[in-house]
Amino acid sequence: MIIKTTGIVLRLDPFSRTSQVITWLTPDHGRVVTLAKGAKRAKSNLIGQYDCYYSCELLFYQGRHSAVHILKECSPQASRDGLRSDWRAAFSASHICALLNRLSPAGAACPAVFEWAEKTLDFIARQGATETVVLWVELKLLGLLGMAPKLDGCLGCRAAVELEGRPLLFSIARGGVLCPACAGMRDAVTMPLPQDVLAMLRGWEKTETPVIARRTACTPGQIETASRLLGAFLDYHLDTTRSRDILTTLV
Repeated sequence: MIIKTTGIVLRLDPFSRTSQVITWLTPDHGRVVTLAKGAKRAKSNLIGQYDCYYSCELLFYQGRHSAVHILKECSPQASRDGLRSDWRAAFSASHICALLNRLSPAGAACPAVFEWAEKTLDFIARQGATETVVLWVELKLLGLLGMAPKLDGCLGCRAAVELEGRPLLFSIARGGVLCPACAGMRDAVTMPLPQDVLAMLRGWEKTETPVIARRTACTPGQIETASRLLGAFLDYHLDTTRSRDILTTLV
């Protein structure tokens, strides 16, 4: 069966001297893995038609008994050339694609995630990446996949958490905020959560693009706290790759 769809290149892996394995994010089939036979041969019709972070129209033969399908044709729709001239943006795009590869469902439609990924990669290719944009990316992707930490109410008493009063706690293990009254429920993986950082993360959750996050004037301490919190959450629940550790030393 031949499938026609649109995909974002998440990952390229060598298969042989002349062939490559391509991992895609597609709107109607989720994460798809294809084998591009002979793609590196001098006369291949696939040369120059795909690369990391490209959006492409593709045709592939869907295998019945294999998770790897055979790529038939491919043509680029968006190459995002800005990611090849700005190394910080390129590392950020790599982190996004690593998260999508790790978290996106295989074989299941995910149009909202695909649309978000295209718009976010387009933004970074044009505008570049900052520490706050990377944090926004992580927070929004977790929300799209139904894995976001609970920031609006207390995990213990379920009451709304007000941004006034005593300091709050964030339970990494349970994935949410604990109010002062429920601080006794702390577990072994709990971090202090300053109210200004909580307000910042709440605000970013409500935005559809990274524009506000990019414009947010944050102190180094606020960025460090937000980064440690989201990083610890991702590591604890999702066992994420080293892409984030590398990125945080560069952006």
